[in-house]
Amino acid sequence: MKKLFLASAISAALFAAGCAQTDTSTNANSISTAPVAADQVIKSPNDQRQYRTVTLENQLQILLVSDPDTEKSAASLSVDVGLLHDPMTQQGMAHYLEHMLFLGTEKYPDTNGYSEFMSSNGGSQNAYTWLDITNYMFKVNNDAYDEGLDRFSDFFKAPMLYPEYVDKERNAVNAEWSMRREMDFFGQFKLGRALLGEHPANRFLIGNLETLSDKENSKLHEETVKFYNQYYSANIMKVAMLSNRSLDEMEALARKHFASVENDNIENPEVDEQLNFADVGGKLIHYVPNEDVKQLKLEFLIANNQDQFAVKPNRYVTYLLGSEMPGTPAATLKEAGLISSLNASASPDFYENYGVLSIDFELTDAGMEQREEIVRVMMDYIKQVKSEGVDEKYSKEIRTSLQNRFRFLEKGDEFSYVSSLAEAMQNYPAEYVISAPYEFQRFNPDAINNVLDQLTPERLRIWYISQQEPSDSELKFYDGKYKVVELSEQQLQQYQQPADYAVSLPKVNELLPESFAIRDNASFAKPKIVTQEPGLEVWQYPSQKFADQPRGILTVNINNEAPITDIKSHVLAALWRDLYSLNTSALDTEASIAGMNLSLANGVGMTLTVSGFTDKQPELLNRALSALAFNVEPRSFKQAVDRYIRAINNKGQQFPLYQSFDAYGSLIREGSFAEDELIKTAQSLSAADLEQFMSALLSNNTIRAFAFGNYNQPDIDKAVAQVKTNLPDDRNITDYRYAKFYKPQQQSAIVLRKDLDVADVGLVEVHMHPEPGFAPQAAGTVLQSHFRTAAFDTLRTEEQLAYAVGTFAPTLDRYTGLGLYIQTPVKNVADMHERFNRFKQEYWQQLKNMSVDKFEQLKSSTLITLNEPPKNLNEEVAPILSDWALQRFDFDSKQALIQAVEALTLEQLKAFYQATLLNPEAARISVQLRGEKFAEQPFADIPNMTVIESLSDFHQTMPKQ
Repeated sequence: MKKLFLASAISAALFAAGCAQTDTSTNANSISTAPVAADQVIKSPNDQRQYRTVTLENQLQILLVSDPDTEKSAASLSVDVGLLHDPMTQQGMAHYLEHMLFLGTEKYPDTNGYSEFMSSNGGSQNAYTWLDITNYMFKVNNDAYDEGLDRFSDFFKAPMLYPEYVDKERNAVNAEWSMRREMDFFGQFKLGRALLGEHPANRFLIGNLETLSDKENSKLHEETVKFYNQYYSANIMKVAMLSNRSLDEMEALARKHFASVENDNIENPEVDEQLNFADVGGKLIHYVPNEDVKQLKLEFLIANNQDQFAVKPNRYVTYLLGSEMPGTPAATLKEAGLISSLNASASPDFYENYGVLSIDFELTDAGMEQREEIVRVMMDYIKQVKSEGVDEKYSKEIRTSLQNRFRFLEKGDEFSYVSSLAEAMQNYPAEYVISAPYEFQRFNPDAINNVLDQLTPERLRIWYISQQEPSDSELKFYDGKYKVVELSEQQLQQYQQPADYAVSLPKVNELLPESFAIRDNASFAKPKIVTQEPGLEVWQYPSQKFADQPRGILTVNINNEAPITDIKSHVLAALWRDLYSLNTSALDTEASIAGMNLSLANGVGMTLTVSGFTDKQPELLNRALSALAFNVEPRSFKQAVDRYIRAINNKGQQFPLYQSFDAYGSLIREGSFAEDELIKTAQSLSAADLEQFMSALLSNNTIRAFAFGNYNQPDIDKAVAQVKTNLPDDRNITDYRYAKFYKPQQQSAIVLRKDLDVADVGLVEVHMHPEPGFAPQAAGTVLQSHFRTAAFDTLRTEEQLAYAVGTFAPTLDRYTGLGLYIQTPVKNVADMHERFNRFKQEYWQQLKNMSVDKFEQLKSSTLITLNEPPKNLNEEVAPILSDWALQRFDFDSKQALIQAVEALTLEQLKAFYQATLLNPEAARISVQLRGEKFAEQPFADIPNMTVIESLSDFHQTMPKQ
């Protein structure tokens, strides 16, 4: 098999230098939507890995990726079958089978063997099921790859599918459904599919105890085996493998492990049922969500045109429809105070053989009153795009943006990469699995017009989504109410009438980079201060790993303690961020297209970050800084307060697991306040308060900035000048401040309790080690994966207490702990807490018997993970910025942890466990969230506990590090 490599002749336009002009002249072949023929895997010029495609004798296609620099190997196998193919008598079958495959094979029958192997070898594993795909993936230390592949491939050759685990995995699937039943996305997705009539997409996707059960003429276990035998055939599978081995070595592994996967030579299970738009289109859907949102969605059903990826008709259309440039619908409707955001997107295979082009609006109260007018504005604009917008100038802009991104495409995590490749292999020719999202080989007006021609009222479903909507029906299996009405002919004609608001096509982007020059810098042993003035300090550190990348990340912290010490300032800072984001949305969109990003965050003061290609960053920074202070209109302020309050209330509809960790985070570090206090404070504020706050913060602060990546001293000097220009001349300099962590106290337990508006219980339980330093952190880091596997196997697989259960080793600045977390639909808080206590003792028996060899394996795996080189700029800078934020200016925390792990012994590991989870005097942090199902059941009492009644009072008095 020939080694495949990048060839410039394959797709010249794709690899044209950045913003250089490309030849877009039409010719006899320009009308084609097919990609240019390629016989090699097309990769980014920035990608030094080698690729090869192999098709085995059993017709299983494999993509091999050789990366000599990787410390982890990975693989993913996708099957071209999913929820669309569930038997109607066992809905959720594809998802249920995905669960069952992890529970042992003929060669490796132990139900916990796979996860135990992964945790012992620095690995991770997962899988997902969707409409038309089931995808399994893992990554592991390089030296364990051969055995990992042997265990993994056996899923697809000889799974045990134990009958005795039928009920246990039914419960696991049911718990997963229970987690998601209150999520508005799943409810809306269910309703959208239900309105497709007899189309196969109209199925219950996840499965639960009702749908996955023995029925007359349909036994669950028999149907599971039948489904596996029917669809798990090598000829509809795709595999992606990544390793540090050579391509020849990887091909040998591929043949060794996957050649014996059975090929039943089945037909690809395509969906070809046609929709009758007279039945499924022309609908107005009133949907009552669980979250307090005010949304409008225009959903057009379009034909699946995924095979036209090389000419990007969907990208072109949504690029224009979603533009934030002046005069466009997004800009005009925001200026009118009707919307806070507009997003246009397309998913060509949303329902397999049909896709969706969706225009989503976040509405203000004024927008809620003018929803029909907003629809008219959008329909009017679509007409304008049809008549005037199919213009090659926009295609050049899109093409240049895609070219630049692909030219400097960065590596990502191996696990995610193989997963995305295995999925892409089901959708694109193997040669294009990397480049498909970035291909724009030619301007094709016919393909664009074909999409635009489908954006008609007959194919339109309008969604009105708010808690004020009328309803006459309830969803089955999800918490959602709705009412569907046919759009009358009069309404359809009304949407075609000219709108009251005039809109126009966007202007050309002015921020696209013109140069990718690399800045010269002296060598840096570590980050250092390069500019220091009273009240202004700039640190710099060029990338040590990606010095050839013309990108950078510039962070500017306007530091002021008020937002973490005063609730009024805390709320005003959040409102400032919200309105700034709204005001700069056009700039942010323009920057994003040009390969840059802009954000303003509220914390200890306000932090402005610009990142991406550095060529036009000075212009972006200048525009971003000049927008920091603005006049606050009372109407806009009122709308921001409304969004702020609804966002707080909507947190109560999140998974209890997410709410648990939010609550945990609010406890351990100063700067958080109780939600009811935040709402009350927001309701008391005015536009004038925000203007005064902005002025006060910009006049009283200290500036601390960090420039990472492609910058030199002149760049930094220019940025400093821009910052100073946008600050008052008489600025008062304040002391630098950062949010301090709780200092754990022996014989003390802090407990946060809360009743939820959702069904399940959420629980986080942490014991802190009494001593600060890297030695306890090293022990927690080594132990956590083994502890997690044991907890998952016992509490989830065997006892079926939850779908989401795990362990972690949190750090509070210099202190380290060990903890458990769970979201359970079957136990109350007190009972689950008691089960945690018993499991702590059960695990100790395992740990006491751990062999030295097992410990050394865990330690070695941890060191491999810690020593992994960064794969991209963000990974490289993350530990640096973490140290910088905590004022650890030696910038050696990661290395110090590595050295502590190297010195760790088995006895020290056991001692760490005894000093945390077995120590009755250890400091404890307990978050107890009680779901509605258990409202009458008790919380858990803990020795030496203090129940937190007020976060702000606690943070004022808590011991701090």
